[in-house]
Amino acid sequence: MDEIVLRSATRADTEAVTRLVAEAFAIYTPKIGKPPAPTFYDYAALIETGLVSVAIDGAEVLGMVYLYAQDGGMAMLDVLAVAEAAQGRGLARLLITRAEEQARRMGSHRIDVYTNVVMEGPLVLYPKLGFSETHRGESDGYQRVHFSKEL
Repeated sequence: MDEIVLRSATRADTEAVTRLVAEAFAIYTPKIGKPPAPTFYDYAALIETGLVSVAIDGAEVLGMVYLYAQDGGMAMLDVLAVAEAAQGRGLARLLITRAEEQARRMGSHRIDVYTNVVMEGPLVLYPKLGFSETHRGESDGYQRVHFSKEL
C-alpha cells in the first residue's frame, strides 16, 4: 500500500464500490443462505447523497463506508467493506473513524451499526473500536447483532 486516501465517493467510483461490496460480502452468502442485504443496495444513488466514503490507494478503491443520520441525534453506519487483499491493514478502523467524524459533523451523539450473526470479522471489530452490543434479533429476514457507540 503506497498511500491510503480517504475521500467522499464520486459517481466515477460507483462500479468499483458496487463490486467491492459484492466481493466483500460474498463469503457470507453460504453461511446466511442468501446474499447479505448490502449487496442489494443501489450504490449509484447512495453515492449521490454524499454519504459514502472510500479508501483508495492510487486509483484502486480498497474500502468503503456508508453512514446516514437517524432521528434523535444518532447516525447509522450501514455498510463497511474492505477488499480482501487489503484486510488486516487498518482500513476498517480508518473508515470507521471517518464515519464517526462525519456523524459528529451531522450533529450525531451516537453511532449505531449492526451485522449478521455469522459475520465473525465485524463481531470482533466493533467491540475493539468501542462499540457495545445492544441487542440481537431478526430484521428483514436476517439474524442481526446490533451495536452502539457514544461519540
